[in-house]
Amino acid sequence: MKLPAIVPLACAILLLLVNLNVSPVESSRPHPPGQGHHHDHDHDHDRHGHDHDRHGRHHHDHDDYDGYSFYVFGDSFADNGNLPHKDGVLSPMTRQWYTPYSGTGRFSNGNVQSDFIANMLGQSGSPPARRLHDPAGREGMNFAAGGSGVFQVSGTKTLHKQVHIFKRLVRQGDIDQENLGNSVALVAVSGNDYNHIGVDTSGFADITAFVDNVTTEIQANVKDLLEAGVQKVLVNNLFPLGCAPSQTKPNHTECDDQANQGASLHNRYLSAKLADMDNVRVLDLNAAFNTILAHHADGRGAVAKQFGRKLRPCCEPADDRSYCGLTVWDTNGVDMVDSYQVCPEPERAFFWDEMNPTNAGWAAVMGQLESSIKEFLGLDS
Repeated sequence: MKLPAIVPLACAILLLLVNLNVSPVESSRPHPPGQGHHHDHDHDHDRHGHDHDRHGRHHHDHDDYDGYSFYVFGDSFADNGNLPHKDGVLSPMTRQWYTPYSGTGRFSNGNVQSDFIANMLGQSGSPPARRLHDPAGREGMNFAAGGSGVFQVSGTKTLHKQVHIFKRLVRQGDIDQENLGNSVALVAVSGNDYNHIGVDTSGFADITAFVDNVTTEIQANVKDLLEAGVQKVLVNNLFPLGCAPSQTKPNHTECDDQANQGASLHNRYLSAKLADMDNVRVLDLNAAFNTILAHHADGRGAVAKQFGRKLRPCCEPADDRSYCGLTVWDTNGVDMVDSYQVCPEPERAFFWDEMNPTNAGWAAVMGQLESSIKEFLGLDS
């Protein structure tokens, strides 16, 4: 598609995420270092087994846990096993179950955002994945699914579908009203919808209308959660999309400034739409990521200096046809070989794959946001 000669922000949105995986409002900014619902027709039929944490242990509800019930919605930033594990079937939507990923259904080499928030609440990790565990216990439940957004994508559940399943469980009594009385939700929408800008999106009015639709859907789902009984909601804004490895390749030396401007446009719309909603806080992932990535060349700041590898993914595909985790037949057709390479020090890399942070990357991001999240939730720092 030939890009039209339109204002930079419009160009920015058009450039968003061809290859990506996604004011007065209360905003959880990091501290310095130290049109209506879109109904889909998926069926909630794939629950089986029990959830396990990243060390392989069963994740059961604990009778002595008396903290917040935690309900998680969104995409790969928060998913802990809601996409099916298809034995022997490796694809971009199943790779999280295989080496070199953690093997727990998380799109990382370890924990993801939902795990770190759960830790703040006093839980050992993200509450159980809906696909793997029923019913919901005191700790809550995770509905997030990699690749999702507000619009329908094959193989995953939209944000609205996730919230719809949650509301149905509440109506049926599978989620206890008592637990909802002390509950918090995370809504993690990270930019996948901007894959769906089509060739008919030809001007600034079309671009802004699309951003408006995306952020309006997020707003509507947040409202649904509150009306269903959730007490507090954390909502991610967009991280600097132009710094994702999918946008910095092949050299991984600098961020795409236009894509980052596009993320800022989304964030302004989102902030304005959530400004008048009580008990909602925007998590400023954009600022937290930028603390680490904005000065990627000189590494200013204690948090930034932790990472020697910032824009290049730790798990790097061999070519444009490959992805992290892909294995292929060797040239002799005898053995399967990796079509990717993993960096020697994952703890020094910020991004794990073309979109998602490493365990260390998430720790650095959420460490910046922790005190603000705890203040919002009334938890001891």
